Amino acid sequence: MIPSGLRGLLARRLPVLGVSVAALTVLGPFGTFQDMSLSQRLAYWGGLLLVGTLEFDLVILITRRVVSDQTRRWPWMLAAAIMIVSLIQTAIVAVLEQQRRGMDAGSAPALTELYGYVLVITLLVAAAPIWLELRRHGLIDASPTAPSTVAPPAVAPESAPASGPDAAPFLDRIPPRLGRDLLALEMEDHYVRVHTQLGSDLILLRLRDAIAELSGIDGLQVHRSHWVAASAVATAERNADGKLTLILTDGRRVPVSRSYNAAVRAAGWAERDGGASHTQG
Repeated sequence: MIPSGLRGLLARRLPVLGVSVAALTVLGPFGTFQDMSLSQRLAYWGGLLLVGTLEFDLVILITRRVVSDQTRRWPWMLAAAIMIVSLIQTAIVAVLEQQRRGMDAGSAPALTELYGYVLVITLLVAAAPIWLELRRHGLIDASPTAPSTVAPPAVAPESAPASGPDAAPFLDRIPPRLGRDLLALEMEDHYVRVHTQLGSDLILLRLRDAIAELSGIDGLQVHRSHWVAASAVATAERNADGKLTLILTDGRRVPVSRSYNAAVRAAGWAERDGGASHTQG
């Protein structure tokens, strides 16, 4: 079964990829219209764009693993990914051009010119999906400016309670349409899925970094892939194998791994019942 995160990614990528391949196949830029048949152009551009998409995702995946503050550094991450992918694609195209059409693409001037063509195609094809992904994860949303323009004047640092919601910078990452009533976080394909009373969405951030920004909210990490707000726990049940499962106020079921079992019990969550949780929420 395909993971839900991967299904969503494919649903967003495949239509854009299909349209791009179709457009380049029909237009046949850079001499491919004159030198190749329709089927050859389809294979040529389809293969190049598919390989380029996989390269781009791999480069971004590696970058996310080594870069901690992705919210501030994403422009550099994106620029580096485009440059690296364009270099790899230039090498691939150079080999294809030499083998397929006998073109001399091995000299420095030829490679420089070819790199320019590849970079243009990469930018044109990637522009729309990159913009949609950045907007989806809140990296180009207006909300990141909130801490500097709104939050500091509203609450003086010495008067803000350490456990209050305003003390959690992660809340400023949540898209405004989801509100700030945080229920849980879930690690999903190297992203964090945010669950609130109004819905859920993915944010480009590692779970451990998100939890570090939630110091102002009463909650616990209950699994390597899950964090839960205290106010969101409605009840808890014990499974046949002895493991705990938390039932949240929206009906979501969150597993508790053995390594976090003691912390959940110490917080009193294991003894909660539906009535007690609703009085707290």
